Amino acid sequence: MVLVWQPITDLPQDWSSLTDGELGPLLQFWNDQRADLEQSGALSKFSERLAREWSIETGQIEGVYNLDRGVTQTLIEHGINADLIGTQPGQKPPELIAAIIQDHQEVLEGLFPFVKGDRPISKSYIHELHAALLRHQDTSMMVDQFGNLFESKLLKGKYKERPNNPKKPDGSMHQYCPPEQVDSEMERLLALHAEHGQKGIPVEVEAAWLHHRFTQIHPYQDGNGRVARALASLVFIKARWFPIVVTREERSRYIDALEVADEGSLNSLVSFFVHVQRRELTKTTRLVPDTQPIHSISEAIAAAKRALGPGKGPDPSIWVKAKSTADSLVDLTAKRLEEIKIALEDEIGKTRPDAAFTTSDASELPLLQLLPLPYRPNTAIYQETRSLSIFIEGSESLTLWALIGINFHGIGSKFRGLIGTIPVFYSPLGTSTMILSEPFQTNYAESYESAERRFRPWLEASLVNALTMWRKSL
Repeated sequence: MVLVWQPITDLPQDWSSLTDGELGPLLQFWNDQRADLEQSGALSKFSERLAREWSIETGQIEGVYNLDRGVTQTLIEHGINADLIGTQPGQKPPELIAAIIQDHQEVLEGLFPFVKGDRPISKSYIHELHAALLRHQDTSMMVDQFGNLFESKLLKGKYKERPNNPKKPDGSMHQYCPPEQVDSEMERLLALHAEHGQKGIPVEVEAAWLHHRFTQIHPYQDGNGRVARALASLVFIKARWFPIVVTREERSRYIDALEVADEGSLNSLVSFFVHVQRRELTKTTRLVPDTQPIHSISEAIAAAKRALGPGKGPDPSIWVKAKSTADSLVDLTAKRLEEIKIALEDEIGKTRPDAAFTTSDASELPLLQLLPLPYRPNTAIYQETRSLSIFIEGSESLTLWALIGINFHGIGSKFRGLIGTIPVFYSPLGTSTMILSEPFQTNYAESYESAERRFRPWLEASLVNALTMWRKSL
């Protein structure tokens, strides 16, 4: 099987359908929080760690080097230092690995002044990115016409001179743009990108389009993935978002999204980029407590004062907006669970009189703090749970068969108007499992109509998965 190369295409006419609109309100929320974090110095430290992570992972997922998670975390926390890498059999020398990572970091740092200069992306600038990213890489592996691998001198900052069509493990081949058409395709890519800037294309859509179309062209002999992620990061940085960090754990999802885009749909890649931005924003909800160690009573009191902020609590308008949206989503959840309960009674209860189904509006979800959440839940300021319990009748009483819980809670040590929702399945064995790996989030800046539009498919997917988990536990 051969995926035949096709010239790049523009965004579809209905480009607004490629995104659910979450990132717009989330950006307003992030901009509202940014000043506090900048003033405390926490944002600067976070940005430094994020830059190191980007610099390490952008080469890690391409196989340029192979660092284990422990070494990676040490480098993120303490800086890029060859002494922290160590020598491993079959690996590049630590000094070379450190130099390559530092090249990546310098490129990322250079994106910020480029954005401030408000310069348009050009072919010459992309050549500069490529040469800088691969400064310490002199060769790359090529495939000849007979499928044999050979090492070739790397062209830095210059378009490829030979085809670079990779063969996958299953024997299929992906054709990229022929060398003789690269220049014209890059001209078209940059012209369309400039046009998009006048049309108000959402940042997540434009970043996904630019990244994918660049990889379709694959203009360089090697390093195309790193350049593509740098370009996508530049688009996000210009919109005051974070650079795109694709971790090794997310590599499969990332590659799958690119393959779906090859088939004509950018939705998965757009969703992945939104996930990355939401993930980094979620990390910032823990910034101040995590970056300011407490060593004395006076420091502890000062930290509590900072956490409380001015006045007696959060801005009332923020609280009212966030709570109103969350309360409405809670009501929607309760209604849907009741509908499912009735359906279970009709379809199963009639043939299994020993089965019983109930819904509950208990405010708490047991063991919430023990679940693998990507943030600190703030149940003191807000927590609501709606659940569906499935019982089987024993000799003396009803025994819980399974429980499906949808929990709503505040996020962060200081309530800032961000609300998270998680679906949890409790099995007969007493174990609790996150039904979906990614919580739903909304905030005060998002209208209820927008939040509901995103929430309904998320809730439905959660409930389908939960009922499937129950069936498999029978």
